[in-house]
Amino acid sequence: MKKHAKWGVLPYRRLANGKVEFLVVSTTGGKWIFPKGNLIKRLGPAKTAQWEAFEEAGITGDIKDSLYSCKSKGKTFFFYPLKVRQLFSHWPESNFRTRKWIRPKDGKKYLSRKPLRRLLRSASSKVGKSS
Repeated sequence: MKKHAKWGVLPYRRLANGKVEFLVVSTTGGKWIFPKGNLIKRLGPAKTAQWEAFEEAGITGDIKDSLYSCKSKGKTFFFYPLKVRQLFSHWPESNFRTRKWIRPKDGKKYLSRKPLRRLLRSASSKVGKSS
């Protein structure tokens, strides 16, 4: 595993019309990202990603087997698709984070980093077909 890697999730849900939306969370700087963090060795990558989803976005769900990666600013990010099952009204970082459901076509509006926008496009085409 890479030393400076971050592990996270691409939270999504399927709407009644069959379309897929993804959940992004705000940073302290006001940008939008997917929940992610440093590897917690005792948990391993997938459980770390699930913990970050709960801590940063107040969500739980089912991790899918596929793994997406991207590089940005010298760091490697690994994301598991997470089908959201539950949203909590209060979570560990709810005092300073906001969450928002976005459609894949809105990625450019919310995600400032190009690698994250590419990741969203790639995941949306695959997740949209699989679950």
